[in-house]
Amino acid sequence: MSTFEPITLSDGTVVPGIGYGLGTANFNNDTAELVELVKTAVKVGYRHLDGAEAYNNETSLGKAIAACGVPREELFVTTKSGPGLKDIPKSFEQSLEKLGLDHVDLYLIHWPYDFPKPGYPTIQEAWKHMEAIKDSGRAKSIGVSNFRVRDLEKILNMSDLKHKPTVNQIEFHPFMYKAGEELYQYLKKHDIKIAAYGPTTPLTRFANDGFSAAFEKARKGVASRGKADKVEPGQVLLRLAAQRGAIVVTTSGKEYRMKEQLAAGALSELSREEMEELVEAAKPEPQRAFMKHMDDDKTEY
Repeated sequence: MSTFEPITLSDGTVVPGIGYGLGTANFNNDTAELVELVKTAVKVGYRHLDGAEAYNNETSLGKAIAACGVPREELFVTTKSGPGLKDIPKSFEQSLEKLGLDHVDLYLIHWPYDFPKPGYPTIQEAWKHMEAIKDSGRAKSIGVSNFRVRDLEKILNMSDLKHKPTVNQIEFHPFMYKAGEELYQYLKKHDIKIAAYGPTTPLTRFANDGFSAAFEKARKGVASRGKADKVEPGQVLLRLAAQRGAIVVTTSGKEYRMKEQLAAGALSELSREEMEELVEAAKPEPQRAFMKHMDDDKTEY
């Protein structure tokens, strides 16, 4: 079962501290294989399932939820409006239909960069649709994903704002920490929680000799302080993201790896020195695998 502490959002909703993500390797995998993967994730202890319209696999997620044997009220289901941002109410209805649910626990705007296109709402108009969905009870909480400070300001500065975003789901790992500091401080100021996707990205991209050395030192430190026989690299990065206050979103197609992920929350914390050395070694930065618009500080959406 999960060893990650749950996180309480600004509206009182309690979110499991780690979620099983259906993006990345599972894009467009709307198949029986994915149904079994999600059922396995639930069996080993995942209770937070993170989906999206853009992943094109909500039907399989819904089948897994129906067949997993765990009551709906014990699951936390997230989905996001992406390709359907032109008509968020319709997008949401279609997601509920595919999922076979009467509500989700968290509903997000997946990205902001489509809003300037002809026929799309403004960010503010889109947010009013999100508020209406929350008020209907069909989404317990609402939020955004891949929003910069300037995008969030368009919502938070609305004169008729009723519900502020509770979450901003973003790529979150050491190669982003320094460059993302302005955003992180803004989110903290407004009590908007980070949901961290791609937290283990440095294991497969970006790493250099300096970062690898700092990371190995941190891994050994975590193992030593916790008197653990073995600590996997991915576990350290998940622990680090949670230590920085994030809701962790990760994935795997292997049952033993899922169990490792769920166990990472019980590891010893990284020391301040270890965290600082990791961030200093994460050069050049920023390096991100997804959503390059996040580094654009000029374009308005």
